[in-house]
Amino acid sequence: MEKEKAKSSAQQKYIRNNYVRFSLDLKPDVLEKFKELCKLNETTPTTEIKKFINEYIQENSL
Repeated sequence: MEKEKAKSSAQQKYIRNNYVRFSLDLKPDVLEKFKELCKLNETTPTTEIKKFINEYIQENSL
């Protein structure tokens, strides 16, 4: 159990030091529909948003 805690703590520290949080406000019905569709497509909202951002960057970079 202690080993898991230490690993989790190390992962959290890494995330805090190497990532930033991006907040997004959505209407509840829009978010629920998006979650439902992601589940049907065997993916997650986070995965799809990250894919969109990466594709957008690639398509719009000079």
